[in-house]
Amino acid sequence: MAPFALQMFGGSFEFVAQAAAIAGTLVLALMLVAMGTYAYKQLRGGGVEWPDDESDDDSVSRGDTDDEWDYY
Repeated sequence: MAPFALQMFGGSFEFVAQAAAIAGTLVLALMLVAMGTYAYKQLRGGGVEWPDDESDDDSVSRGDTDDEWDYY
């Protein structure tokens, strides 16, 4: 009985296995593309900018008398 069941349902299981393999391959390819894009951005200088790299423009200016805030 087992060989008959495998013959009867084997096609659908093989299809599911092939679909999972194709989906896994596409996910892997997309991950590689994303990693390459990230590396390219980093090498070109347009990547992550850390807060320490910003300019020291922390000047404080006094607001007018009718402003809600005293300092900006």
